[in-house]
Amino acid sequence: MTFNLHTLGWHSFQQLCHSILRENLGQPVQSFLDEHDGGRDGAFSGVWNPTGAEDFSGKFVVQCKFTKIAGKNLHLSEMSDDIDKARRLVEQGLCDVYVLLTNAGQSATADELIVEKLRDAGVKQVRIFHGPWIERQILESKNLRSMVPRVYGLGDLSEILDKRAYEQAAAVLDSMREDLARSS
Repeated sequence: MTFNLHTLGWHSFQQLCHSILRENLGQPVQSFLDEHDGGRDGAFSGVWNPTGAEDFSGKFVVQCKFTKIAGKNLHLSEMSDDIDKARRLVEQGLCDVYVLLTNAGQSATADELIVEKLRDAGVKQVRIFHGPWIERQILESKNLRSMVPRVYGLGDLSEILDKRAYEQAAAVLDSMREDLARSS
């Protein structure tokens, strides 16, 4: 199953990214105003151990890169402004770790190039999460799905409903079948 993340709009996508960081990755994220965020859609500080096999620490910058074009892939050429902002944030002591979330797809080659340029800008550690990864997070997290129903569209509400609630509704309707048949 895929979600039409490109239909969310940049603000709703940014809120979704912050929810994923909080709910699925366990990081409280500080949000900034929509304008003049200085290259930071969000931030947090401390130690982050997302998989148990890697540790990230310091000041984290969260950047959400949204595209309204379905099936688009992220390329290094689209990151030049973000890399310049990251360099400035590093110089100000505000960015040790750069976390990029995008609804675009990403090739391994683009990932390597973007990571290399961010490291050249002084960022110590970089994590990039792209569209298919975000969709997996939504699919695997019932709690996240219930928080962001706009992602689904009306036809997919069955994914949100708890199986027990569905079974209870079916039992109630089944018990009412005879009464409904008599009143017709």
